[in-house]
Amino acid sequence: MRSAIFLFLMIFCIPGQGFTKDYLVELFEEHYKETMIVGGGEMKTYHTWQVATEYGDKLLVIVGEDHIYRDWLRQSAMNHKIFLIKIPDGGDDRFKYDMAVLVNVQQVHSVWEKKWKCKECRHGAPPFRPPPENIALAVAQEP
Repeated sequence: MRSAIFLFLMIFCIPGQGFTKDYLVELFEEHYKETMIVGGGEMKTYHTWQVATEYGDKLLVIVGEDHIYRDWLRQSAMNHKIFLIKIPDGGDDRFKYDMAVLVNVQQVHSVWEKKWKCKECRHGAPPFRPPPENIALAVAQEP
């Protein structure tokens, strides 16, 4: 009985990974296109940023329906090049290892460059993530 209570407490008391993370990015290219959808009167938006991060160059595909915030963000991108990206739970590995990452427009925040420099940003390929079979093989070989 005690072991069951101890196991129950350990499951709920041990924090797991899955917290929202923030990443500093440096914008160096923006692509934006709006087209009207025929018959519906709705706008289809294509919006991407090419950014430098500490994990290499990335393509941020900016999605979301908040057009007022998107317009403000585009105006801000004319004056600022450093931004903070808030990656939600579970998207941390995707941001680190993928070249193209979907980001909601409301997860992008501008930073005043004169007070906050992006010293750890670098250009290049993202880090290499070994395939799962290499990890299993390395674990099996440990004494």
